[in-house]
Amino acid sequence: MSHKDESRLLLKQIYKTDANLIVDDENQRLIVEIHRLAHWKDDVVLEKLCAAMNQTETKFPDSNLTLNYKMVSS
Repeated sequence: MSHKDESRLLLKQIYKTDANLIVDDENQRLIVEIHRLAHWKDDVVLEKLCAAMNQTETKFPDSNLTLNYKMVSS
């Protein structure tokens, strides 16, 4: 995104969007399913953001669960 204001608006939209949290004990993952956003172009950015965050293999605090982000249809 080329403008800071666009980025802020997108992040606000993501924070307000519904999400499902699924614990996958077998694979030691906490799956965060983020529902699609209002505009398809925002979904494209969100998909890239999910992929980038998944590459970090971040652990959920005080657990052995790795956070895994993905988009789902509403």
